[in-house]
Amino acid sequence: MLGTNSASNKLAKMIYGYWQSQCLYIATNLGIPNLLQSGAMTVEAIAEKTSTKVETLYVLLRALAHLGVFAEKPGRVFAATELSELLVTDAEPSLGHFLLHITEPPMWDAWRELGGSLKTGEVAFERAHGKNFYEFFMSENPDSKNLFNNAMSYLTNQAIDSLFEVYDFGQFDTVMDVGGNRGSLIAHIVKKFGCKGILFDLPHEVEIAPAFLASQGIDSDAVQVVGGNALEELPKGASAIIMKYFLSVFNVEDARQVITRCREALPPQGKVVLLQTLVPPRGAPVEYPDGTIPGLAAVQMMVTNPGGYWRTEEEYKELFSTSGFQLEQVIHTGTSLTVMEFSKKS
Repeated sequence: MLGTNSASNKLAKMIYGYWQSQCLYIATNLGIPNLLQSGAMTVEAIAEKTSTKVETLYVLLRALAHLGVFAEKPGRVFAATELSELLVTDAEPSLGHFLLHITEPPMWDAWRELGGSLKTGEVAFERAHGKNFYEFFMSENPDSKNLFNNAMSYLTNQAIDSLFEVYDFGQFDTVMDVGGNRGSLIAHIVKKFGCKGILFDLPHEVEIAPAFLASQGIDSDAVQVVGGNALEELPKGASAIIMKYFLSVFNVEDARQVITRCREALPPQGKVVLLQTLVPPRGAPVEYPDGTIPGLAAVQMMVTNPGGYWRTEEEYKELFSTSGFQLEQVIHTGTSLTVMEFSKKS
């Protein structure tokens, strides 16, 4: 349709990209990957289970079969594949939850406002919805909040083994996760290394944390749960502070303020362990082996957060340096997650 040379093919894949993601969203939102776990089904049976029209559903499923998400068998029968199994959402946090969070309608509405926000400086999400991302998702839309929580837990679970292979959190007596949501990361750390934990996030973010931590087998005295605002004050008592993707939501001025609060909360030999996907410098590979393209993800952050975006290693180094920290080491985990360890300047 768009030409046969490699350049036009590459652009065609980009142009058709949203068709694919929307087909994935609809099928996953209907629970079709869940249904096919128990065996192949006719399109008629799937339509009955999902309250959809047979013929229109068939067109959607056929497209996804052509993409390898489902397998189509004779008689308009569809079966699960390795891809669809990754989209199952009726068990533990999965790529399906991440898909549903990233592609649900409120997110699409925000991206539609990106062009206007470039001209006005407004946040695209706020242009679309009249309120910020966290008010909309976390306070007023519980289903979207649940998707977000599961999506973040999925990202943590995917990276955790590689992280623990290269970084020893057992060197610290107490680790505080700032911006840790319901506590997926701190639960992994406490269980693996036997240290104490502190979970810090906004009060409405940590409401469900005690129940979640208990469900992960974490004793109530192993992790202290604290609600507050990282721009204002952080609790003391930790020898290390971890922040996973947290600084991405802040503009430069607010990010420096958060880092300053970290400095105030830590003892003289305390460390900040930043867990972040770094935007590569010019000339470096732009895509990680897991498919993450940080430069593109940075646009997503900009769409949803005022001044927030994914940064380069040098940008993070500068942020911390101007807030009283020095970079000790950078450790690549083999995934899109990188460890940057900072100590206080003397």
